[in-house]
Amino acid sequence: MDLKILMVEVTPIKAAHWLNSNKSNRKLRDGVAEKYATDMTEGRWTQSTVPITFYEDGDIADGQHRLWAIVESGKAQRFIIMQGLDRHAGLNIDTGLPRSLVDNARISGENTELSNELLSVARAVEEGTRQLRTASNYKRLDFVAKHDAACRWAITNGPRGRGLRNAITLAAVARAWYQEKDEDKLKRFCEVMSSGFSEGRHEAAAVAIRNYMLASIGTGTQGSPALWRETFLKVQNAISYFMKDKPLMVIKTVKDEVYPLSKASKKKVKA
Repeated sequence: MDLKILMVEVTPIKAAHWLNSNKSNRKLRDGVAEKYATDMTEGRWTQSTVPITFYEDGDIADGQHRLWAIVESGKAQRFIIMQGLDRHAGLNIDTGLPRSLVDNARISGENTELSNELLSVARAVEEGTRQLRTASNYKRLDFVAKHDAACRWAITNGPRGRGLRNAITLAAVARAWYQEKDEDKLKRFCEVMSSGFSEGRHEAAAVAIRNYMLASIGTGTQGSPALWRETFLKVQNAISYFMKDKPLMVIKTVKDEVYPLSKASKKKVKA
């Protein structure tokens, strides 16, 4: 059977019909269709060069997540449709090297200076302790645009060293940057946290949070969501003590954020 290629306006009804008629496909990946649906709902879905492809027998070969996104968003989208693919051709579908959001943002000109570190820090600054399950590419770029100055300051001046520098730590510094007026002192906190050398008890908070974070290396807990949330709160608290010259010798559990976005200066946060 020859391949047939055409451009089609895929409505939610048509997408649902194709999905219900499908007899075999891979299991949906958690959050992917929802992420696509968010962009479709907000009118941010762009044209796709990858067709929705069907095998000779009518089963969907590629495009299941995009079709589900059309159903969930209730928004029709135009797609290239390819029909008549040989079933054995499915062996090599989606086996190429995918582009990252950084790749696509740079190539498209959306953000030519984007980096994975900037993406992760901006998301952590925006989400804080909420840790949203999914965020579309456009939503993640929105976070970068909104917190660009704070994140770049934190990335440039934030703590360095294995176990000390990650998205959550830098996000806590960025949150503090929004509210603390003395940037030199905030930079000093990061320096002491990096080196472990203080000039007295008034700088003990930076050493204490450093020791706390270094102690968790190798425990297998640094990547857990619960510990990330706890670390985010504790780093903010340590910064607050440092900025007030208050001694903090032992890191304890903290319930609330010291630097919530709700209190950030509107002059520094892009609306």
